[in-house]
Amino acid sequence: MSDHISEDLALILAALAPDDPERRAALSHAASCAACARLLEHGAAMLDSIDAQPATVEVDPRLKARILASVDRLEAERSGTRWEPYALAIGALLSVALASFDLHVRAGLFPVRAPFCVMWQMLGATLSVAGVGVWARSWAWRASPLRLGVVAMGGALLGQLWLRVRCPTIDAPLHVFTFHVSGVLLAALLGYGLARIRSQSVR
Repeated sequence: MSDHISEDLALILAALAPDDPERRAALSHAASCAACARLLEHGAAMLDSIDAQPATVEVDPRLKARILASVDRLEAERSGTRWEPYALAIGALLSVALASFDLHVRAGLFPVRAPFCVMWQMLGATLSVAGVGVWARSWAWRASPLRLGVVAMGGALLGQLWLRVRCPTIDAPLHVFTFHVSGVLLAALLGYGLARIRSQSVR
């Protein structure tokens, strides 16, 4: 190689393998040409500088949100499994205990009253979930589905307690166990399902 090396070519030659014929020819020429030798040294220095720069990777905001949501959900599930199943079990027992206070001899299922009773319990569950969503939003929406189920169950239990005053068939055990207790369990399932739907929506 007898031609002089340009500045652009010096960078390309520096990137070639040491045994590449073009590079070897350039080095041979630079041995007797101080200007080309300086260009090759400059090209090698620029290449080293480029290699030393950290790689910048652009991450899709939606992918980043999914990753963060998955991490938050995993952390919530790890911390939540310590107490949430126990809270659900205690809530169910409290519901049965409330129903047991009303064990009288009046017979009948009174299904016509069922929508009225379930409405009060779902109202309690809705207000409970909404209240937590407003006052502890990050805790609620980053929570595991079981945790939101506990929140909804708590509201339904308050609704069941209110029904001891409002339900005209509170003295009918079959009605109380069929609709009041099942309303609490239904609220827990709805809270769980709501959290699951939201977690799926961010994927």
